[in-house]
Amino acid sequence: MLHVLGMGYAHPDIEISNQLLEDLDVGTNARWIEEKIGILKRRTSLPLDYIIQTRNSDPRKALDVATVTPTELGLKACKMALDSAGISAEQIGLVICNCCTPEATAPTESLRMARELGLTVPAYDVFTACPVFVLHIDFLRNFEEDKIPDYVLCFSTAALTQHVNYNERSDGAIWGDGAAAWVISPRHPGKLKVIDSTFMSDPTRCHAVVVDKHGHFHQDGRAVRDFSVRQTVRLIKALEQKYDLDWSRDVFIGHQANKTMLDQITRNRKIPESQHWHNVTEIGNQAGASAPAVLAMNWDRIKPGQRIVVAVVGAGLSWGSALFEAQ
Repeated sequence: MLHVLGMGYAHPDIEISNQLLEDLDVGTNARWIEEKIGILKRRTSLPLDYIIQTRNSDPRKALDVATVTPTELGLKACKMALDSAGISAEQIGLVICNCCTPEATAPTESLRMARELGLTVPAYDVFTACPVFVLHIDFLRNFEEDKIPDYVLCFSTAALTQHVNYNERSDGAIWGDGAAAWVISPRHPGKLKVIDSTFMSDPTRCHAVVVDKHGHFHQDGRAVRDFSVRQTVRLIKALEQKYDLDWSRDVFIGHQANKTMLDQITRNRKIPESQHWHNVTEIGNQAGASAPAVLAMNWDRIKPGQRIVVAVVGAGLSWGSALFEAQ
């Protein structure tokens, strides 16, 4: 039985407001963004002057001006997760990472993080995009418990705004940068016990969402949104049918793609807003860090006996869910 002992998160300090995006004069306005996407602001590692002057037309230059790297964001989240779990870095026996915007492909982001933490332990990337929180949990559940170290540090970090074309009105309104981390143990009890998990993918649709290493992010936005809503609803319904969920007590966390999409999902499953935890309105879509960052930011709100449903869909196309029970 896996347990989540602690979690952490990190976001850059710079905010992109809806008004700034309107002022770029690319065919959008603050009211449209709020009504159609439901995002009020988003965090970025890029200086605002750089966005205004260049629209990030050449994303290869973004790394040179960025105020923080994905590794630095991840390190902050990892240290918070260790503190939350009440353990030291030296107790970690395995590091697993997800990063869709690494500075370099080798060494891997997991190895860079282990080095930053002063660790000499196995470290490797288990990579997808937005559903990585449930992927890491489902991945570890496939191992026999005696094959897993006492403490595993998982994290996801990304700086998607460095790959956004700010001449494109929709993409610029969606993305934010961020990181999240979580400490897993197969033996030591923690605040959350893992009850269920699943992860699936459809590689035939892998080109629906693309983050080019030296280019801009692009996606088939409407098709991905429609698929995401339908698939997230299916994931929630499957858990509702299998377990005794009570939406007056239990909590739903979805992928933080945009707020209007999440509202569509919660209306379908009759989940009250009080039981729907999210951060997309203030931070934007943080890729794989999105759902775990929400959970980390609400860590102190979790009540014993509460069940938390995390259902996420993203690039791949891939999707999955995890059900936790608070101890």
